Amino acid sequence: MLLTSSFGEEMKRLKDYAKIGTVFDVRNNLKELEMKLRSAGSVLFQRHDLGVGCRVYPEIARSTAEQLELLAKHIEEPIEITANICRTVFEINVVFRYCLSSTDRLDAYADQSGTDEISIYKAIKGLAAKDSDPKNIELLDQHINHIRSVLRKHGRSLKPERNSLYQMAKEICLKDEYDSMYGIYSKYVHASAWFVLRKRDHIDLPMYRMPMQLHTQLYAADTLKRLEELTDGTEQAVQAERRGLALADIQ
Repeated sequence: MLLTSSFGEEMKRLKDYAKIGTVFDVRNNLKELEMKLRSAGSVLFQRHDLGVGCRVYPEIARSTAEQLELLAKHIEEPIEITANICRTVFEINVVFRYCLSSTDRLDAYADQSGTDEISIYKAIKGLAAKDSDPKNIELLDQHINHIRSVLRKHGRSLKPERNSLYQMAKEICLKDEYDSMYGIYSKYVHASAWFVLRKRDHIDLPMYRMPMQLHTQLYAADTLKRLEELTDGTEQAVQAERRGLALADIQ
């Protein structure tokens, strides 16, 4: 299986982390990547020198690992499942690289977890029937107000920077890869004419499935390598923190 030209040398160096072959081979490789991601993420909880990164980066590892676990479990299921997982792993990788490029971007992304939850509650309210129990609507409003108060208490933005994934990819020089990846998985995760009008035996072929399986592994591997680069300094950072605490106690 050839790598797309947009991957360049950076992704080619990860080719040993990806397996294309029998279902057994791919599934085993996915499980191996999953375990390595979980391990790398668990170490970063100790990296308080990373600021909010000690909370965000382990969750990026966990989320990516969970997607690989899903793909290993459903690797022979309809192709749209593979496409959705491919999309998620790729988008997590883009977000991760974007957060690594700036602490401001990292902070804004962390804030979005709260504002995303507010958006979900607002959407549920919008979908509620007119005769819905007012107590249920009131409960949603309470949740919204609580999240807002927590964000304000910690000096966090109620409207954090929120670029589109395309803009993030463009700013970290992944535009070509975004265009290529979107060109594949979007046909399966949206109501494209390809997906709706073509028969299953036309759209669900190895020639379409295998590139997504391959690139899911490659982007998960890229996320793993960047996490491992962060974990390389964990022991030194923990020791420095302990020395600082000991010095503070003496003083």
